[in-house]
Amino acid sequence: MADRDLRDCFLNTLHGKAVDKVPVLSVTQTGTVELMKKSGAAWPEAHFDAEKMADLALSAHTIAGLEAVRYPFCLTVLSEALGCRVNPGR
Repeated sequence: MADRDLRDCFLNTLHGKAVDKVPVLSVTQTGTVELMKKSGAAWPEAHFDAEKMADLALSAHTIAGLEAVRYPFCLTVLSEALGCRVNPGR
């Protein structure tokens, strides 16, 4: 399915129109271990390197076929925007 068709399908779904395939997305997380391996972009580096973040986020569409892309990968960005220090862990 072409990207334009995916976009139209997604928008038609939002507008309550009939579609031949229900769009699939993850609103909370797409950075799986398998996608990290296949995209060559893994955590924790993908949280701090814009190119790796984009590679991993786009892999949800290009590799897994999801219609939507999710980034950043967690909600700590909200805490950081408010001035909190976040320990990225490992």
